[in-house]
Amino acid sequence: MGESRVVALVFIGMFLLGRAWGGPQEVPTERVRSVLEQAMDIQSRPDLQGEAGRPQRAKLIRQLISESFLSSQMAMESLGDRWESLKSEQKEEFRELFVDLFQDSYTRMVLNFLKKETVDYLGEALENGRMRVRTKILRTNEHIPVDYTLLRKDNGWFMVDVIIDGVSIVKNYQTKFKQVMASQSFDYLLNQMRLQSKVIKDSPT
Repeated sequence: MGESRVVALVFIGMFLLGRAWGGPQEVPTERVRSVLEQAMDIQSRPDLQGEAGRPQRAKLIRQLISESFLSSQMAMESLGDRWESLKSEQKEEFRELFVDLFQDSYTRMVLNFLKKETVDYLGEALENGRMRVRTKILRTNEHIPVDYTLLRKDNGWFMVDVIIDGVSIVKNYQTKFKQVMASQSFDYLLNQMRLQSKVIKDSPT
């Protein structure tokens, strides 16, 4: 077999492998870029501006977050070593409550703070088996570093943490949960999350 044919077959094989794993558009940086652009497009839609359009924007943003984040993985990691000692029913309820609270909180943050931004993509690097994508939001009077940690699953990359100006969302949850469990108990934490979830359901985003 000629050298050119071997090269061609290798190239085709790599192309097919890329398609099976999500294709070129699914490399971590492009995944982050796609999610951010979708979020900014929702935020800037002319027909969804003002308070009248906020509920629909919230719905679309939350759906995007649900599709882009491995919220269940984040729930596990937010409890650290404590997770393994929980009973199955405790894990299930905590996971459901965490996903609900995280998605609501992140939706509100996007609605309140994300605009049609200029984003500088600064590269990506493998860290502890995950990809960290570094970005910076460029505003007139401030530059905000925002990094995204992504985990490979099935056919693509999904976000499992966001580090805003050096502060990790997951580590922030870890610290708060650890403090509550140290002074109270896991059951107390779970009950507080139930109450917070109820408040969210009773109030608009």
